[in-house]
Amino acid sequence: MLVIALVVLVWLWRYRGLGTPALPSSVRQPLLFALALWASVVAVMSLLGPEPTVSLESWRGDVLTPILAGVVFFWLTRTPRALAIWLLILFFSLLVLTVMVVTDPFNAAMPTHAPRYVSVGWLSTWLVMLGALLPLVWMVKWPHPRAAQVIGVIALFAILLAAWFTASRMVWVCFAAMLLIYAALQFNDPRHQLRTVVTMVLTGLVAMAALFYASSANRAALYPAAAADVTTFMLRDNRAIIWQEAIGLIAEKPIQGHGYALEAPRQALSARFTDPWFREVFKHAHNIVLNYAIQLGLIGALTLLVLFAVLARTFWTVRSQSDFARAAGVCGVMLVTGFFLRNMMDDFFSRHAALLLGALIGMLLAVTQWMSQSLVLADSQNDPRTP
Repeated sequence: MLVIALVVLVWLWRYRGLGTPALPSSVRQPLLFALALWASVVAVMSLLGPEPTVSLESWRGDVLTPILAGVVFFWLTRTPRALAIWLLILFFSLLVLTVMVVTDPFNAAMPTHAPRYVSVGWLSTWLVMLGALLPLVWMVKWPHPRAAQVIGVIALFAILLAAWFTASRMVWVCFAAMLLIYAALQFNDPRHQLRTVVTMVLTGLVAMAALFYASSANRAALYPAAAADVTTFMLRDNRAIIWQEAIGLIAEKPIQGHGYALEAPRQALSARFTDPWFREVFKHAHNIVLNYAIQLGLIGALTLLVLFAVLARTFWTVRSQSDFARAAGVCGVMLVTGFFLRNMMDDFFSRHAALLLGALIGMLLAVTQWMSQSLVLADSQNDPRTP
């Protein structure tokens, strides 16, 4: 569908004069370099791996697909009307997901739990990405500000409610980091009083810390024999053991890796554990960088770091171009940081999450190129890219 959409958009651009935002070369060139580097390194390492066909199939879904989604949504988000449509779609999708997780919450005591929302890991990752879009509600001058504010409050409540029912601890760390980023980018804005920003940050951080502790206490209560208190439970997190074995596995093949998106590296990591339960449950490193290093070697891991660094730099750079760019740039920095941080304790940079990330990045990059200073839900006759 993305390929068909791209072909149609190219045809409209070529033969019907369809306009599209254009990133400045200072932003476009590093971004294209990082994307090309990431895509080519994964493709080449897949071709050189033990099962090229299997690896390239995952490359198509986990690398090519989010890139296509970014390009297509960059072209599609040409007007404020398009942005409003995408945000409303995401808003109602969020409500559906919230109802799903509230009626069927995560239960750590049930390892065979298979909810309709795939898993709490995927859901918490989606919530982090959707949370990064919230500043669009109050940083953009919507034609019906009260309605936008109501939608924003409902979305915020739904995100927090759904996050609580996922029983994820890392999601609160991501929200806290994103809040700090938002506040840091507001300090030089004369329209925001320093006292207001500081109050908001302190209130938010206290709330995130309380929710993090409460989630940890709920998880610790399920394992009374493993820990005497919440602090001990957190210090005994299984990831320390997983990461230690993952680093050992990386050291075996630091250059070529063990193969991209294959079963062999999963089994190799599992075989390193002495505990039978660990061997059965833990098949990957629960860290996006370590997983790339296991599959693609240290070069693959470095490529991944370059990609996320350039994405964050891109949104940071374009913030000063207009009111729209400022709002989208803030959201973009929060999005990239929150997503990367979420995947430092797991790895959801594939399939559903990668596709949504690519689409949101493309959408926000398009918004950064709008030059109007006030928003009117316009059609093509009132292009926001004109001053």
